[in-house]
Amino acid sequence: MSFGHLHRLQRTARIAYSRHPVAWLYRTWRYFSDDGEDEFGDGQVNVLLLPLTLLALTVLLVMTVPGASDAVAATCATACMP
Repeated sequence: MSFGHLHRLQRTARIAYSRHPVAWLYRTWRYFSDDGEDEFGDGQVNVLLLPLTLLALTVLLVMTVPGASDAVAATCATACMP
């Protein structure tokens, strides 16, 4: 494999990644969090990262797994019993 061929593969991978929706979300998150280039964890918006991620995973679970909403409702009913 020549250096030119590796360079073309690397360029293709970078273009493909930059157009991926996950990369768009990451760039948007970085824009709003005002973090430095390599820093992560001190921005004000990063406080919301964990709760928003858990909310998104819960919604995904409830929407995709049949019977998950009934299980969540039963668990909440059990936890809220006096």
